[in-house]
Amino acid sequence: MSQLDRSQLIPDPQQPSRQPGGIQSPRPIAPAHGQQHGAANTSPRPNQGQHQQRQQRSAHGAGHNQGPSHTRVSNNRGPADNRSAKGNKTGGKTAFFVVLGLVAIVYIVGVVAFSQIAYPNTTIAGVDISFSNASSAATKVNSAWKHYKLTVSGEDFSWTYQPESDEPIVDGEAAAHEIIGSNEPLLWPSRLIASLGGKNVSATKNGTIDLEQDVDLSMLSDAFDQKQFEEDLGAAIDAFNEGRTGTFEASSSYDEKAGKFTIEKARSNEKLNREHVIKYAEIELASLSETVDLTKLGNDAYEPLNGTLTNDQIQAACDAANNFLGVNVTLKLNGNDAGKVDGSSVLQWISFADPANPTLDTSQISNWAADLANGFNTVGSTRWWTRADGKQCAVEGGDFGWSIDSSTLAKQVEDAINNKQTGEIEISYSQKADTFTAKGEPDWKAYIDVDLSEQHARYYDEGGNIVWEANFISGKPGEDSTPEGVWQINSNDGATKLIGAKDPKTGKPKYESPVSYWMPFEGNMVGFHDATWQNDKSFDDPNSYKWCGSHGCINLRLADAKALHDCISVGLCVVVHS
Repeated sequence: MSQLDRSQLIPDPQQPSRQPGGIQSPRPIAPAHGQQHGAANTSPRPNQGQHQQRQQRSAHGAGHNQGPSHTRVSNNRGPADNRSAKGNKTGGKTAFFVVLGLVAIVYIVGVVAFSQIAYPNTTIAGVDISFSNASSAATKVNSAWKHYKLTVSGEDFSWTYQPESDEPIVDGEAAAHEIIGSNEPLLWPSRLIASLGGKNVSATKNGTIDLEQDVDLSMLSDAFDQKQFEEDLGAAIDAFNEGRTGTFEASSSYDEKAGKFTIEKARSNEKLNREHVIKYAEIELASLSETVDLTKLGNDAYEPLNGTLTNDQIQAACDAANNFLGVNVTLKLNGNDAGKVDGSSVLQWISFADPANPTLDTSQISNWAADLANGFNTVGSTRWWTRADGKQCAVEGGDFGWSIDSSTLAKQVEDAINNKQTGEIEISYSQKADTFTAKGEPDWKAYIDVDLSEQHARYYDEGGNIVWEANFISGKPGEDSTPEGVWQINSNDGATKLIGAKDPKTGKPKYESPVSYWMPFEGNMVGFHDATWQNDKSFDDPNSYKWCGSHGCINLRLADAKALHDCISVGLCVVVHS
């Protein structure tokens, strides 16, 4: 097409052109210079003219009442930039609402899902039911739990419950519905995070144990006998409590290793609270736990000592009792160790009759002192010994030996405790022997051995050597027999007159016998003396006492009596035996 032909395609503003609606636009007289120059330099483009015509028609269509105008192409890009900014804002809002919609969809899906399935790490009676619905969880539980066990333990107590029935005690369907029903699906995001962290591992509720709550045993089958469960657990608790008094006592509150009273040892005498333990066991049973840890109950697991004592009161009582434990003394008897009094001894004398004010039980101290004295007292006790010539001897009775004043000893020990005394205490005695020995052994050194079976007496010195010996005539058998026992010389005054008891028939003494040497050993009634009225030959017959015996005294020849008088002193031990 020629240039002329292309220029004819440009509408003439002077000539009307057909427009929609019957309006004609004027045709231009001639193209502008710039337009001709542009046309000459424009390479042919298909449909360019048609495009321009559509633009013109569109422009005239905006209003058919407007006058003639020239068409101008502008290079101003301002309106286009505004449209771009508005587009960006619109796109950002769209993305936000898309994300919000997705979050809402995910949340709703989670609500629906966790209203029907279990969270991860959820177990029923030890069976993992993670992401299982009620039906699937029930199948898992019922297949795994043919026999359910529950162990109750704490401190020294342990008891296991195992149903005798072969039928499963766990109602898997009920348990699954209960667990899933408590999911709180509206809170599933937080619950899910917690469960993934291992905080949803069982059906047992964590936290403080509420013993006042109602126990729901709906997860258990009809095979469970609640009454039998309570009776069996109660019997185990009663058996455990038999060895405990439930009171504050010194014997059960003293820690030997620590050497003092402690609250821990005191509480070892507490009794289990039967009602609380059974209730807690049923709470755990309701959630199908396999263990019941009584330590989680704390103080609620036990009956308070004395029914009312708190931990603070127990501690105060222990502190007060420990004030009595400072004593540490060694008991001495005639220079020999006879015992020890320290904290371990004192604990048995502390009374907690008033737990808040522990005291020394003086009656118990007196009883202890009496027992100790009895162990040391040898007066009248049986002694066994072997004489220097080899004869095995035994004797009982008499007044020689140790005699401990138990009341004085009790007061000595009580004062030592109150003053926290240390060191030594010499045991008070009313009478002493020659030496301190084990009870039953001879507690004399030098002594006169009076053998009634031989009718012969020997004076042994401390080395076992015979210092003096002689035959004698003892008392007649019967009322006038010579008393056996361990005695001691009470006097050695020489000449005297022996006067017997009054004869009730005559009112006069049964006898009056002057002697040159009187050496009594049983009070002032029985002793050694010369008997010049006896036939000299009778002293050599060991059976003569049977017909010419004395009133109980040991009759000697005059020379033998003098020799004995000259070598003995008051306090010398005299052992009379058969």
